[in-house]
Amino acid sequence: MSKFRNRIRDIGRAPAGFGFGAVMSQRSTRHMLVVAEVEDAAAATAAAEAGVDAVVLRGSASALEGLKLANNALIGVWLEDATGTEVSAAQQAGADFFLFDDGRAHASSLTPTDIGRILLLGPDQETERLRSVAALELDAVVVTGEVGATTVRDQLTLRRVAGMTGASLLVAANAVPDTETLAAWRDAGAPAVLVSGSASDIRAAVQAADAVPAAKRRDERTSPIIGATRSTSHDHDDEDDD
Repeated sequence: MSKFRNRIRDIGRAPAGFGFGAVMSQRSTRHMLVVAEVEDAAAATAAAEAGVDAVVLRGSASALEGLKLANNALIGVWLEDATGTEVSAAQQAGADFFLFDDGRAHASSLTPTDIGRILLLGPDQETERLRSVAALELDAVVVTGEVGATTVRDQLTLRRVAGMTGASLLVAANAVPDTETLAAWRDAGAPAVLVSGSASDIRAAVQAADAVPAAKRRDERTSPIIGATRSTSHDHDDEDDD
């Protein structure tokens, strides 16, 4: 299992630590991951220091050489035309995952193991395509998302993609997302958001993600169950009739 998939699995879990000092130094538990698309190593370092969970750089493996990030931030590389050789080189350079376009990446790009795979889904989201994508055993698929009021239909669309591909969703936000938007995406099957922009934009996205509350448990009910068995008081009139 890749580090990126483990990070998704561990959402909402407090990091382990020993002693009072370790507990005090822990970052607050996050219920939505933030992945930042950055241009170079300097921007990746700044994003990690701002608190993102992962960074993605475009280009080749050479862009990752010597890159060490704070706060255990993961490193990804954007390889739309990926080949097996390029993916292996990126992995050896420290990449934890890579993004690819299935219409352009070579089949050999999926040969390397122990590195996360994230598919750029694109606008083609027909049923047959989504079902075929499920066979790739992806860590996530990238879908676009508009920041603002998320409708029920928007959520259903995201849930359909997540359900049919069997992968978590990484929503590429078209602007700096607010906490309400992130929570709506998370509830629709998207545990991570992909953001880009200035350093201040990335910091704002991190702050919004920090404020996303824990998801409601499925057994929590906000309305009474229609037709549920209701307990009744003992009817003394029946006793009198006996």
